[in-house]
Amino acid sequence: MSKIIASTVLVAIAIVIIEVRRLGVGKELLISALRSFVQLMAVGYVIHLVFGLEELRYQILLLLAMITVASFTARGRAKLVRGVFALSFISILAGVVSTVGVMLALGIIDTSPIYLIPLGGIMIGNCMNAVSLGLDRISSEARDKRGKIEAALSLGASPKKAIEGLVRKSVRASLIPIMNTMKVIGLVHLPGVMTGMLIAGEKPVEAAKMQLMVMYMITASVSIAVLVSSFFIHRALFNRAWQLR
Repeated sequence: MSKIIASTVLVAIAIVIIEVRRLGVGKELLISALRSFVQLMAVGYVIHLVFGLEELRYQILLLLAMITVASFTARGRAKLVRGVFALSFISILAGVVSTVGVMLALGIIDTSPIYLIPLGGIMIGNCMNAVSLGLDRISSEARDKRGKIEAALSLGASPKKAIEGLVRKSVRASLIPIMNTMKVIGLVHLPGVMTGMLIAGEKPVEAAKMQLMVMYMITASVSIAVLVSSFFIHRALFNRAWQLR
């Protein structure tokens, strides 16, 4: 507990400096710090309970709950998009299930909570960020280029064709963070899985192998989630009369 208190002091110093400089985000940072404490401690107890039960159905329920929360968070980035929660949920679910399913089928991981919950959580978080970025980008682009889209529709283009260029841009924007991370992994920073294993005393090479596997899983799940959301986005942006909402 003393370690948490010590790290809390660092956050408090940052908040004080921000308030002194009147940057306007001190309150938000304080709320974020308090939320992170409550959420992580609560999740820690829940995961401890799930680990004790060791039943696959409870692991699935926990992961579905995490996907639901992630979908609500993604929804906040594109509130003007119709059915954005359902779109986010389906996209994130597709990314996580397909990736975990392949790894289970190949026997690389098993259904033990020690694998499913942490790996699932990592992929859900990354999928949420990617889908949020994509939805935010395409909704703002569609709003800014409404005249161009409607002109394309008036010339006979389908909704999917009318926003094809915007979809490509949103997909590219969604994948930039994960691609940047892959380019500098191990050079600029050591990711969480590898760092955790090193702190736990694991051999560096083994930690690197595990991190590489996790990174490729994240990349695959994020790519699938983004592609699924981009495939169905035209249904959310247009009504049945092919009018931009």
